[in-house]
Amino acid sequence: MAERTGQAAVVVGGTGALGRAIALRLAAEGADVAFTYRSNAKGAQALAGEMDRLGVRSLGMAVAIENPAAVESYVAQVIGTFGRLDTLVYASGPTFSLEFVAGVSFEEWSRVMDADVKGCFNIVRAALSHLRDTRGSIVAVVTGGVNKAIARDVLSIAPKAAVQSLIRAVALEEGRFGVRANCLAPGFIAGGLGASIMDAVGPDQAKAMLKAVPMRRTGTVDEIADAAAYLSSARASYVTGNTLFVTGGMEL
Repeated sequence: MAERTGQAAVVVGGTGALGRAIALRLAAEGADVAFTYRSNAKGAQALAGEMDRLGVRSLGMAVAIENPAAVESYVAQVIGTFGRLDTLVYASGPTFSLEFVAGVSFEEWSRVMDADVKGCFNIVRAALSHLRDTRGSIVAVVTGGVNKAIARDVLSIAPKAAVQSLIRAVALEEGRFGVRANCLAPGFIAGGLGASIMDAVGPDQAKAMLKAVPMRRTGTVDEIADAAAYLSSARASYVTGNTLFVTGGMEL
């Protein structure tokens, strides 16, 4: 029997490179998986098809996670469909441009904060009572930059640092109910946001950035999925309030 048979998971940002890999890993371990997306309906349909082939139920929906009412409605539909919630993975994040702090507009700052920090709070807040029922777990995907500032990356690092603080608060407060909450901090991941950053800075700077990684390579989405599966599983039953860096050592 698969490890998660009879369980249900939500992956926020399921059509992104990392979210998709995590959703498929949880499904491969037997969980029914609900996932959100913003506009990638084609990707959502493909992901649902893969889950169907894995023999699990899925529920993919376009949700504006910065809208509390939309999130509450979505979580209610998840519970109505699956009857429970064991795992919440927050793997969402808005698109952003690489800018020095002095060049970030007030409007852009508000946009990324609303989409990421408010979005994470909304889904965590809506899911907590159900996670208490199952003594479940939360994994929030942040960034390796929360432990090492990267120039022109403030629109990624600042909201993820706030998400990290939120998750630590949840771990502290909800442990008495058996709920665990951890963060997962990727580095430069092939196919993920790190790859987009390296493309944006150009080949010379990208080469220098990769040389600064002790393992001298990018990571893979499967390595992120492995880490998320571990943190949300019974194997990590005494792990909470932590941030697992899957970065090849870039933050050292």
